[in-house]
Amino acid sequence: MNSTLVIGHKNPDTDSICSAITYANLKAKIDPHNTYIAGRCGHLNQQTRYVLERFNVDKPLFYRDIHTRIKDILEPNPAQVTPDTPIFEVMRNIDERRIRISPVVSQERRFEGVVSILEVANFFLEKDITHHPRFLMRPENLPAVIPGYFHCRGEQEEFPARIFAAAMPFERALQHFETMDDENMVLILGKRRDFIQYAIGRQFPAIILTGIDGEEELDIDFSGYRGWVFVSQWDTAETLRRCTLAVPCKSIMNRNVPTVSPQTLFEQGRDQLSQTEHKGLPVVKDQQLVGLVTRSHFLRKPRTRLILMDHNEIAQAVDGAEDAEIVEIVDHHRLGALKTTHPIHIYAKPVGSTCTLVYQQYRYHQVGIDATTAGLLLCGILSDTVITKSPTTTAEDVAALEALAVIAGVDYQQLGMDIFKVADSLGSANPEFVVSGDLKEYHEFGVSLAIAQVEVVTLSEPPEVYVALQDALQKMQKRQGLHWAMLLITDIIQEKSVLLTSGYPKAEQLFRYQQNEDGSFVLPGVLSRKKQLLPEVLRVLEECQD
Repeated sequence: MNSTLVIGHKNPDTDSICSAITYANLKAKIDPHNTYIAGRCGHLNQQTRYVLERFNVDKPLFYRDIHTRIKDILEPNPAQVTPDTPIFEVMRNIDERRIRISPVVSQERRFEGVVSILEVANFFLEKDITHHPRFLMRPENLPAVIPGYFHCRGEQEEFPARIFAAAMPFERALQHFETMDDENMVLILGKRRDFIQYAIGRQFPAIILTGIDGEEELDIDFSGYRGWVFVSQWDTAETLRRCTLAVPCKSIMNRNVPTVSPQTLFEQGRDQLSQTEHKGLPVVKDQQLVGLVTRSHFLRKPRTRLILMDHNEIAQAVDGAEDAEIVEIVDHHRLGALKTTHPIHIYAKPVGSTCTLVYQQYRYHQVGIDATTAGLLLCGILSDTVITKSPTTTAEDVAALEALAVIAGVDYQQLGMDIFKVADSLGSANPEFVVSGDLKEYHEFGVSLAIAQVEVVTLSEPPEVYVALQDALQKMQKRQGLHWAMLLITDIIQEKSVLLTSGYPKAEQLFRYQQNEDGSFVLPGVLSRKKQLLPEVLRVLEECQD
């Protein structure tokens, strides 16, 4: 089952949001074997929030970007061990399951470190062979490593100790014990009373007995002994070999291994792993282990499947779209220079709204439209066509409005007035949001430019409002590294617009529009950024080139 993200452009408007929601629902119905998720890559404006609330529809999921991250490739439930797990379990994972690295976590899943084949090798390849090594012993681990049982349990849960096999004569062994000068000794031996009584007297922390055939053979008084007595079913040599495998992982784990977070970018994680000697990286969030990535996870980079709604240019798409698998486009704008690696389905027509195209797709696939879906489609069309006043409005848009209004049971003219009335007045709106809320970026004739648009019911605002918008526009232009930025303020009642610019004199002097003393331009009858303003902008840029 594939998952596909259905998403509109940056700085989404009502048409972008409503078309994404309704088209994702349509795709889910005609292709139930795959998953389609409606998304957005920007904040909702006041009008769009009103529409979703009016029809009781949840906001689409927000995607800051769709770059491939560690969360997209990690193994969520890797083999892991606790600090007290015997080394034997790690070695078995390496041998039987080919697991080269085991994260070490506490009972609360707090990440502690790792034990890999490197740490195990260093443990057994003791560099200094001139001394008797000490091991962190945890007797509770013995049954997991050596077949046997406890004859009695000691007071210490774990302790550092040397391991001694009592194979030599008792008197010679005493000399060794005195040389070691160490009370912490794990004694491994058969039923040798002299050694056992000595160990009890010295209160060695553990005694491991071999060659004992039943409890009746243990006719030794351990009543005053505070250590552990474990009876092994193996011989002394094998018991000695396995005893070190009961050492807990925490005594050899690497606590300084690099980690990555679920949000780490794919490329960053791959580079970080290539610089470490380990075969994998623990994935940690808030000190909790959430997964593991190994070198095999980076062999193939997964790509997000995308359906672009209401746009077709990478510059307007969600960040990371350049690395995504674009599988479909539904749009009513001009076609940009988007390239794909495989043939894709494109449904593009010169109509006034992408929601009109979605409506036609419902009709084409003979899928029923409920009242909620009809309401969303209506609002998308009404918003983009400015209640059919925009010159981009076509007969197809009007036909869709009339059919959808019947399904939704509303007067679409009144619905259009309702959705435009909820927009904030320019005086009460945040200038920074106004100049970036419905923003389209273009790159033409070597010039990077952006045009924002806001619809209002009156252009009568105090002069300081336009001064604040002009200032915000210039800041946005510098922040985004643009040559030219514009804000089209459209009065849907009077059917005219005012154009504010950040200033690009050699192009603006060629405009056919009247310029006011404050530098703004008057655009009578202009309602559409796409069909009326953009062609004029492209014309003057081309003349500048000539």
